[in-house]
Amino acid sequence: MSKITTVVKSVKLNDISKRQEEWSPDGARSQSNGWRPFYLRRRILLIFVIAFCGVIAALEVLNHISQVNYGIASSDEGRHYLWTYGPTAILTVIAAFWSRVEFQVKQHTPWQSLQEKPEVAEKSILLDYITPIQPFTVIKALQNRHSAVAAGATTSMLLTLLIIFSTGLFSLQEVGAQKYKVPILLSDYFSGENSTLDAGGATPFDTLNSVLFDNGSYPEGTTANLAFQRFSAPNISSNAVVTAPIDGLEAQLGCEPASITIKKWEVEGVMTVDGEFSITHQNMTNEISTPSCKIENFAIDGGYGAYFSYVGMFEQGQCAGLKGSDGRRVVVTIAKIRESFVFLNHTYDDYNRGYHRKSDIGLDRSVQLICQPTYSLLEVNATNNASLSLSNVHIEDTRSKNSTLPGLAAWDIASSVLGGPQGHTLSRPIENNNPFVAPGNMSVDYSLQMGAWLTGSTGSIDYLFQEGVLNNVASAYYRAMAAQYMNNGLVRQESSTTTGSAVIHENRVVIAQLPLRAMEVCLVLVILFALVMIFLASPATTSTPWNPNSVSAIAAVVFNSQALRQSLSGTSASPLHILQSRLKTSRYCSRTSPEGFSIETVDNEQSDIITTDKESSPSSSTDSKLFPSLIFRVTIFVVVVAMIVVLEVLLRISETHDGLANVTSNEYMHYLWTLLPSLLMEIIGLCFGSMSFNSRILAPYARLKRPSGAVFQECMTVNFLDSLSVTTVVKSIRTKHFAVLAATLAAFITSFLSIVTSGLFSAVNVSQYTSTNLTREDTFQRFAIWNASVNPDLGASDAITAQYIIQGNRTSFPRWTYETLVFPKLSINDSLTANLPKDSFVDLRVPALRTAPSCLVQKGSEVNYTLKPATDEQKATNSKVSQVLYINPPRNGCAPWSNGQGWLEDSTDLLQLETEGYFGLAILSPCYNANSSGANMPVSYFWGQVGNGSVANVVAMTCAPVAETVNTWTRFLLPDFDISGDHPPVPDESSATPVESQYIPYSPWSGISSTAADLDSFFQALVSGRWAIPRDYLGDVDKVENVVKAIKFQDGIMRAQEFNGMTRLSNASLGISYPGNITLTNSRLRLIQDPTSTRILDALLASILILGVLGSVLVNTDHILPKVPSSIAAVASLLADSNFLEWYQSAGEDPNDTSRGRKFFAGLRFVLGRQNVLDLSDSDSSSTGEKKDADFTIHLVDAVGEKELTSSPLMPWAARERDG
Repeated sequence: MSKITTVVKSVKLNDISKRQEEWSPDGARSQSNGWRPFYLRRRILLIFVIAFCGVIAALEVLNHISQVNYGIASSDEGRHYLWTYGPTAILTVIAAFWSRVEFQVKQHTPWQSLQEKPEVAEKSILLDYITPIQPFTVIKALQNRHSAVAAGATTSMLLTLLIIFSTGLFSLQEVGAQKYKVPILLSDYFSGENSTLDAGGATPFDTLNSVLFDNGSYPEGTTANLAFQRFSAPNISSNAVVTAPIDGLEAQLGCEPASITIKKWEVEGVMTVDGEFSITHQNMTNEISTPSCKIENFAIDGGYGAYFSYVGMFEQGQCAGLKGSDGRRVVVTIAKIRESFVFLNHTYDDYNRGYHRKSDIGLDRSVQLICQPTYSLLEVNATNNASLSLSNVHIEDTRSKNSTLPGLAAWDIASSVLGGPQGHTLSRPIENNNPFVAPGNMSVDYSLQMGAWLTGSTGSIDYLFQEGVLNNVASAYYRAMAAQYMNNGLVRQESSTTTGSAVIHENRVVIAQLPLRAMEVCLVLVILFALVMIFLASPATTSTPWNPNSVSAIAAVVFNSQALRQSLSGTSASPLHILQSRLKTSRYCSRTSPEGFSIETVDNEQSDIITTDKESSPSSSTDSKLFPSLIFRVTIFVVVVAMIVVLEVLLRISETHDGLANVTSNEYMHYLWTLLPSLLMEIIGLCFGSMSFNSRILAPYARLKRPSGAVFQECMTVNFLDSLSVTTVVKSIRTKHFAVLAATLAAFITSFLSIVTSGLFSAVNVSQYTSTNLTREDTFQRFAIWNASVNPDLGASDAITAQYIIQGNRTSFPRWTYETLVFPKLSINDSLTANLPKDSFVDLRVPALRTAPSCLVQKGSEVNYTLKPATDEQKATNSKVSQVLYINPPRNGCAPWSNGQGWLEDSTDLLQLETEGYFGLAILSPCYNANSSGANMPVSYFWGQVGNGSVANVVAMTCAPVAETVNTWTRFLLPDFDISGDHPPVPDESSATPVESQYIPYSPWSGISSTAADLDSFFQALVSGRWAIPRDYLGDVDKVENVVKAIKFQDGIMRAQEFNGMTRLSNASLGISYPGNITLTNSRLRLIQDPTSTRILDALLASILILGVLGSVLVNTDHILPKVPSSIAAVASLLADSNFLEWYQSAGEDPNDTSRGRKFFAGLRFVLGRQNVLDLSDSDSSSTGEKKDADFTIHLVDAVGEKELTSSPLMPWAARERDG
C-alpha cells in the first residue's frame, strides 16, 4: 500500500487580510469589471417580478370576463387545445427561463461565499447545490443560510405547481354567440381560360333529373340559378350558420318577343295504313324577327309537320347578316299547328309502303322568343350550416361585378346547354313526367318541360302562351343547366381566404375557481421569493473576473492557487469523501491580485500536515454517484414504455366503452383527471431532466476520456449547463456532442408532457344503450337464374339512381344500400320503435349482398389489338372518327361454368377514336349460355392511350359477375333504417361467401351518352364522378391496379342498386333475426380520453424514450468520473496534477477565450487518463524534475505522436508578460 503525503501550505488569516488590503484598489476594480451571472442581475429579476404580476393580472381579468360574459371566449374542438395547452405552455416557458436563475444562483453561491469571507470547504469549494433535487437543495441552503438559493429553488417548485394547477384552470360550456370577421376558406375560383364545359357530358342533365324527380340535390358549388365558390369555415364549430362573401357566376337569357312571318309551309310524306305519317319533304319559308335580329326558316314544327298539334322548341338560331357567335341566338317557341289543306293520293305506293300525302300547314297561335345569352360575375352572400353540404346553401344580396371572365364567351356556355339533353338513349325520369296537358298530340322539348317543373308552370299547355311564362320557363332551365356546366368546366382549385360572419352555438371557456386561487397563491409566493433575491443581489460587485464555469476557467484558478493545488494533488481519481478529508481542516476564500484570481487557504489551527492512506479508503462513495444511475435509467425507460401501453389500453377502453367511467359534474372530480396526470408527467420530466443534467455536466470529460482526447474548444471551454435547452441543442450540434443533444432534446420534450396532458381527459355526455333482436323481412331470390322463361326487365330507374350517386348528383344512398352493399330489410318491435328518442341508432352485424367479379386482365403485349385508320364507311357513320382500335377481349367462361353449356364467342371489339389521347370502353362480352336469361353476363373493359398514330398503352379486362354475401358491421339510423356516411358499414372480409344461384342483372351503361371523346359513359364517370380517379391513370401502366379497383367499385355501386330494386322477395316467415345494440340519446356523463392528446403523448413519450436510450448508449454517465464535477474542488482535483497549468500564467486574460486557446493549442490534445506527471510538491521544481506514478488527470499530449509534453511553454500572452 503506497501512501501519498500532501503538504498543505497554510496562510494565516491575518496575512490574507493584510494582502487583501494591499490589493484592494485592484481587487475592487477587478470586481466591478468582472463577471456577473446574467440572470442574477437585479433588472432581470425585476422583469420576472413584472411577468409574475402580469400573470396574476391576466388571471383576474380573465376571471372577470368569464364571470360577466358567461365565459372568456369561444372554443371549438380545435381551439379547445389552445385553451387547454396555452396557459400550461406559457407557464412552462416562464419556468424554463427561471431555471436559468435557479441554476446560476446555485452555481454562483460557492464563489460568492469565497468572496465574502474565509469559509470551510463544505460551504465553499465543496459546496454543491446543482446536483441534489430541489427539496434537498432548499433544506441545505437554509442550513447554510444561503437565502438566495433557497428562494430560487422554492420558486422553481412553485412554478411546477403552477403548471400542474394550470391544467385544470379552464373548462368548456356550450352557449350561443354572433361572430364577425370569421376566417373563411375559399376552395376554388372561376377561370375562362381552357374551359372544359363539355367534360361533364350528361351530368348536368342528369343532375336536374335527380333534383326534380329523385329527391336529389344540386352539387356543391351550384344552385338552381348560379355557380358559386365553395367555402368553409374550418375554425368554427360544426353547428354554426356561416355567411360568407363569395363570387358567383350566373348565365342568363336576354329574351325579346319576336314576330313570325310564314310565306310558305308545305309538307309531303307517306301515310301508312296504320295512320302513321312520315315526312319525306318539307318546304318552309318563314322569318322570326326582332328589331335586332332576323332568323330565317326556323323549323318551328320540329320537323314533324302537323303531326303534333302543340310544339315547343328550345333551339339554336343564327341572325341573318351576323357571322359567328355574335349572331347566334337561342330561339324559344311554343306553337299550335294545324293542317289547312290536305291532298291525299289514294293509290297505294308499294315502294314507300303507304299513301302519298301533301298538306299545307297553318299556325293557329304561337309565342316566339329570340334570346341572347349573357353571363355575369357576381358578389353574393352565401349562408350555410357548417355541418351541412353546400348543396343546402342560401344565396342572397346578389351584386353584379359588371365583369366577365377572360377567354370565355357567353355562347360557349349556351352551346353546352343546348346540347345537354340530346343523345340520351337511356330513359330519364323527365320522359315519364311531362308537366303539360294538351287536347291533342304535343311535342315539347325536355328543356321546356324541366323549366316548367323548375318554375312550377305545370298544367295546361295553354299556360305557356300567357305573357312572360315562356320566358320564365326557358330562363329557369337555362340558368340551372348553365350553372352545372360552369361548375364542371370553369372551376379551378386554389385556396384563398376571406372573412365572414357566423351564428355559433359554441363551447365557451370558463375559469375554474379552485385552480385559479391556488395559482394566485403560488404566484404571490413566487413574487415574494423573487423580491428576496433582488434584495440579496449585489448591484455592482462581482465574485470572479470571468465566467468560472468551464474547465479552462478552473484551470486558471488552480494555477494561481498553489496551496489548493498541492492539497488536491493526487486526488483526481479519489471519491468525494477523500476530498472532504483533505480540505476539512482549512478555510478558503478568493482574492484578485496582480498575479490573477486565486483561492487562498486559511489555516484552521490544526496540524499543517495531514496524512491520508488513499488506498485504505473506499474507492467510491454513494455521494459521488449521479442520479439516475444505469439501473434507475433502465427503470425509467420501462416506466415510459408502460405509460405508452397504459395510454393505449385506456384509449381502447374509452373508445370501445364510450368512456373510461361514469363521472359527476362535481368540480373536484374534474381536478382528479387533470391534476394527477400532470403531476405524473412532471415527475417524468424531472427524471429526464436529471439525465440531461448528467450528460451536460459530464460532456467535456466524456470527450477527454476518449483515447484520442479532445482539442481545446471541444472540452476546455465547453459549458452546456448554463444555457436554455434550445441554446444547448444548437451548441451540441455545432460541437458534435450528440449524447448531450439526445439527452437535452429528451428533457426539452418532457416540458410538453404536462401541456398535452392538460387536454387528455374530459367529461362528455354519452348516449345510453339497449339490446334487441332485428327481424329479417326478405331475401334476394326473386328470380331463378337459369330459368330461361324469365327475362326480367332491366331497372332503368335503378340504373339512373346509381348513376346519380356515381356522378355526385345524389349524396345519399337509397335505403338499404350503401356503396357496393345492399342489405336485407329489417324491422324491430313496434313498441320499442314508438319509444325511441330522436337520433337513436342501432349497430349490428348483418349480411350484405355485393358483387365480387372474377376478372382476367391483359396489358401491353398480352393484348391482341390492331390500330388502323378509320374507313370511309366508319367516317360516314361518325364524321369525327379518325382511327379505329380493333381489340380482342380476354377469354373468360360463361356461367354456369360447371354444366359445360357455357362458351365465349370469338369476337373482336372496335373502339372508334376521334382524337389521340386516353380512351376507355365498357361493353357486354359476347358470351351465351343455353339456360341463361341474359343475366350474369361477362363485361369487357378496354382502356389505354393512343399517341402519334400508335398505342402507347392498352389494357383489356373481362369480368364474370359473381355475387357474394359478407357480414358487415352497420349502423342504421332509427326508426327509418337509413345509413349515414359519417358511420359507413365495415365489411368483415374474412366472412365473404359466394352465392352461386344469385341473379345478377347488367346495368345498361351503353345507353348513356358521353360527350368526352374516346371515353364511353362508364369511363367518363370513372374519371369525373364522385369517386373519380385521375384521367392520366388510363395511360399509366403502373396504375393498372388502381383502374381495376375503381372499375370494380363503380360497377359494384350499379349492381347494388339493381339488387335493391329488382331481386328482393318478401318473406315474413324466414325466422331470421340479428342481435343489435340500440344507442339511445338519453345521455350520461362519461370520462373520455382524447385520441389526439393520446397520440401526441404517445409520440412525445416514444421520442423521449428513444432519445434517452440513445443518450445512454452514446455516453454511460456512470463510469466517466469517480465523482460529480459539480463543485469547485471536484473539478480542481482533476487539474491539480495537470501538465499544462503554467500556460495560464497571466492575470489579465480570459481563460474562456476559445479563439486564443484554439490558436495556441493547435496540434495538441487534452486527455483524461493515467500519466506520469511532474512532481509538483515543490513549487520550484523544473519541468524535467523527477516523475512519479499518479492517478488519471487531465493532461496535454502531442496529437501527432500521442506523446506527453514535458515542457511547459507559456501561452503567448503569458510569454509576453514574462519577457516584457
